[in-house]
Amino acid sequence: MKAWQNLRTQEVNVRELPPSLRDFIRRYPRIWTSHERLGVECMRAGPLNEKEIQLVKLAIAGSLMLETSFKTHVRKALRVGATRAEVEHAALQMLPILGLARTMMAMKWTQEASRAKRK
Repeated sequence: MKAWQNLRTQEVNVRELPPSLRDFIRRYPRIWTSHERLGVECMRAGPLNEKEIQLVKLAIAGSLMLETSFKTHVRKALRVGATRAEVEHAALQMLPILGLARTMMAMKWTQEASRAKRK
């Protein structure tokens, strides 16, 4: 069993979240808890480890140009052991499908999230 499979909810550093999401969590804590439980159940559903899952999630968020979500999953990937090179490699997988402009934006977000993680 993977270590994270015992989690009830994913750990979230609320200070890393944008003010609008912090307000949503404060106003609707039960909905937020349900959302977090869904994420945990999706993680438990298959053979990927947490690092691999976070790399997949950042690629999905990047392909949809969801900056906050992308940066969140960069930080989570780094927190669970991904290297910056692995994060960048995951983001680079966007290039042949989505093109240079979106990939360069994701690379910029990777740098910003990595800098924020080191502070």
